[in-house]
Amino acid sequence: MTALIASYASTYIATRPRRLTGLFIIGNFAFFSALLAAMFYLRMKSDDWPVPFHFASLLMVCALTMFALCASVTAIIGERAARTEPTAEPAVRWLAIAITSWFIFLFLEIVEWVRLVFIERLGPHTAFGATFLVLTGTHWIAATGCAGWFCYAAADVKKRDVLAAALYSHFLCFWWIVLVVTLYFFNADIQGI
Repeated sequence: MTALIASYASTYIATRPRRLTGLFIIGNFAFFSALLAAMFYLRMKSDDWPVPFHFASLLMVCALTMFALCASVTAIIGERAARTEPTAEPAVRWLAIAITSWFIFLFLEIVEWVRLVFIERLGPHTAFGATFLVLTGTHWIAATGCAGWFCYAAADVKKRDVLAAALYSHFLCFWWIVLVVTLYFFNADIQGI
């Protein structure tokens, strides 16, 4: 059993890009955690913390989560295709789906920012708006980088480490789910549903 786990784990640290990705993920995790801790501190100190998320926002966050998960799943399928298929075409197609999924995610996140800032009037001048925009904005920048990394990997799937990019995509999905719980569900108007 231990040998099986060791052989499974060794796949994820087998190459230098994967080890560097692991270090990058650890750094991102520490940075995002510090931002999340700052949000909890501001929430604890704030007298009037809004609950701006309603049923439509929760549907939007479900769509965002679906596209993030789709990007990660199709990236890992693309990595497997790059490893096993004789031609690069199937892997590139799967990576194109992953890239498109991240781009749709990025667009929907901008739609959510516009709703929050211009409709709900919770822009960067409010404690909630500032923390929400910083947390989701840093995730947005990281997801943009991940989509770019997928483009780089798709340019030559046989020579570039697609699994390293997929690992970062998995981390971004995990972190997005943390943001969904801490930002959306904890600040949702459940009575209004």
